[in-house]
Amino acid sequence: MERNLSEEKAMRIESAMIGVELAFNKLGIRKAGVSQRKAYRLYGEAKVKSWVCQELITPTKKGPLNSIVTYSLIDLDVLKSLDYEQN
Repeated sequence: MERNLSEEKAMRIESAMIGVELAFNKLGIRKAGVSQRKAYRLYGEAKVKSWVCQELITPTKKGPLNSIVTYSLIDLDVLKSLDYEQN
């Protein structure tokens, strides 16, 4: 499948943005994860649950049974952009 120039530009910009996000996470400027509640609010509960069911993203817990469930912000952003491109 051939890509036109604007699609290639968009992909490169998206790749650069992901690199920036990774750098921000490593420097501690931006958190790497987001709570499940905030993920539902930012990306839509149905979308997040769909991505989990499709095993595109994995929820993590860092404690006992009632600890906060978190998701990777980078994974959520990438999935959102991919979902946007498909629609």
